[in-house]
Amino acid sequence: MNDLLIVGMAYFEVFVPPFPAPAAGEEVFIDGMQLALGGALNTASVAAALGMPVSLCLPMGGGLVDHAVEKLAHELGIQLLPISSRDNPAISLVFSDARDRSFVSTADLDALITLERLPTTDWIHVPGLEEAARLAIPLADARDKGAQVSVSGSWSPQQLSRLAAHRHPLWDLLILNEKEAQAACGDAQSAPQQLAGVARSVLVTRGSEGAFGVLDGYPLDVATPPVAVTDSTGAGDAFCAGLIAALQSGLPAEAAVQFACRSAARLLQQTGGLMTDARRMADLKEIVCKH
Repeated sequence: MNDLLIVGMAYFEVFVPPFPAPAAGEEVFIDGMQLALGGALNTASVAAALGMPVSLCLPMGGGLVDHAVEKLAHELGIQLLPISSRDNPAISLVFSDARDRSFVSTADLDALITLERLPTTDWIHVPGLEEAARLAIPLADARDKGAQVSVSGSWSPQQLSRLAAHRHPLWDLLILNEKEAQAACGDAQSAPQQLAGVARSVLVTRGSEGAFGVLDGYPLDVATPPVAVTDSTGAGDAFCAGLIAALQSGLPAEAAVQFACRSAARLLQQTGGLMTDARRMADLKEIVCKH
């Protein structure tokens, strides 16, 4: 399978429990609080579990979070390509339930601006519009040299509002969820057509219900069987990793999106967005590795 380079932020995530804030000066103890690493590591962990050779280019300093990212990447077989940054460059408070999640975050996104060129690779994925905006020049250079470039959306109203104005494709693939597509176009259903000037292929995900859009010129609408949702964190990242793995393995458009939906479903049934147990993806890995 061909190489994948992911460029973005690895977040230290604190999942905020559904508990009323204590009064000023008081402290309340609860049974536990979930901590995790996420962001670009989510996509990388799923891609690695699916058998892809994965490199992760990311801002890193010398803080506690940075050491944790380095240790986890080593355990998962992900090669790190660090960009000089402040210590602990990305941290999120995650408010999550079975339906959706929201974040309060800090991130040293401007560290990405220092990246003048990207390593030669077959596919580059950027999980976030803010990240892609800061990487515009090296991404364009990589496409000129033959790399496929995909970008997944994130809740950035300013960047989303700019998408429909583009008339010359910046990327090969753009993946948004319904809320992001609605913000970009005013109508999620028409987003694949309205955003054709941004990317050759545009897909809109519908959470646990599938995805629709245009992939390699092929219009599609894929519905998925109902799945019990434990936590939606990382499902979009898993969709992206699954789709890239499927396309790289040669699966046709509709089958590739179906495979991506199956990959996302594995994350919907766990808490947190990291795939740390590759055995949970073993049957899916067999599909893309044998195709």
